[in-house]
Amino acid sequence: MKKLLITAVIFLSAISGSISENRGSITVLGDSIASGYGLREYVSGNDYSAPESFGNLLGAESPRYENFAVDGRRSDELLTAVSDENDPIVRSVSTADNVIISIGGNDFLKPMLEAIKTAALTDTDFFTSVLEGDISPESISGYSNNILQSALTAAKAVDVDSSVSNIRRIVEKILSLNPEARIFLLTVYDPFAGNVLLAAASEAAEEKLTELNGGIRSLAGANVYIADIYEEFKGHEAEFTNIGRLDVHPNGAGHNRIYEVLSEMM
Repeated sequence: MKKLLITAVIFLSAISGSISENRGSITVLGDSIASGYGLREYVSGNDYSAPESFGNLLGAESPRYENFAVDGRRSDELLTAVSDENDPIVRSVSTADNVIISIGGNDFLKPMLEAIKTAALTDTDFFTSVLEGDISPESISGYSNNILQSALTAAKAVDVDSSVSNIRRIVEKILSLNPEARIFLLTVYDPFAGNVLLAAASEAAEEKLTELNGGIRSLAGANVYIADIYEEFKGHEAEFTNIGRLDVHPNGAGHNRIYEVLSEMM
């Protein structure tokens, strides 16, 4: 019996090693979803600090793993990075077996957050009423509506065609550097879904996400695969993100689901 158990362990270890070797090297590019932002052990600027992140889970099973995600990165910024021959990203993707890309969410999220910040700090009527001691439900409601409308206006102004074009050029650049690389593009989930207080923001985001994710899906082809995280998270945002505490990033369960999707595809 003891010999049987030892043989089983050796066999399973061999299978595990062979899966890791067959999966090949992994390079992760993108934004704060790919960096692990929002996870308990995440340290700002250190993509390897949160063991729960989908990248680090995959990396633990890869013979070589590098993560170049940058919190807040937009598609145009990633395009600039992969086009710069002096950027370490270029070296990494040139020899990677697999390149995983999470990008596009900040293209509309950043303008929305900037609009919220500006509206919140420049509503003189509200702050005048506060100074005069008139903090009525009407003034608070007006202040909130002003912030929300600013965010919705900013979302509607986002140029999704430009974002999709950037992502297409990123893919083309990587394949020109490494025609054998397998590229996995993540679609973008609705960062506001799962919180009833953000229903209006979610409605505005959905309109842009439909366009953005449609563009991302259209890039599927030879060596380019779509990990449809939008569909995986749909209806489970409260379960897979930190939106309950107004953080749009995936939690541990969300990262594990992204890991499972990519692992199955790879």
